[in-house]
Amino acid sequence: MSIDPERRNDNNPGAWALKVDGSSINERSGAGLILKSPEGFTIQTAISFGFAATNNQAEYEALIVGLKVAKTLRIQDLKIYSDSQIVVKKTNGEYRAKDPVLAKYQALVQSNLALIPETQVLQICIEENSETDTLSKLVQNSSDLDCSVYFEELQKPIIESEEVM
Repeated sequence: MSIDPERRNDNNPGAWALKVDGSSINERSGAGLILKSPEGFTIQTAISFGFAATNNQAEYEALIVGLKVAKTLRIQDLKIYSDSQIVVKKTNGEYRAKDPVLAKYQALVQSNLALIPETQVLQICIEENSETDTLSKLVQNSSDLDCSVYFEELQKPIIESEEVM
């Protein structure tokens, strides 16, 4: 029996929950995210990449898009869940980004995290992230997506679109 990620560390029931996942295979790559309010309002987003990305880059793309949505909604308290050990540990400062591309992603993540007063980044197992994983893999054909899912297509990596300080 697994613990529902939204119930972990439930000392602040007012926190929003953001689940992110990226997927990269030979034919395509994409990302999915699910943002849930404390009241249960849910935003689901599937993102298709018009560029080649590694699995780690896809994970970062999902996280950054999710943080941008949270920032747009002026969310003040956010719990972020990812099944990527690399992304979680680098974001929490436990690992250092040695790869220059991933270092750019990490810098962009940190600058976006700084805009949200309360954040917590937690690693979850793959099974707890299955809905988001499905979104990240559905992007090949947007007609497969449920009408309640927002669909976005990125033509180039986020780190090429924005200035990283």
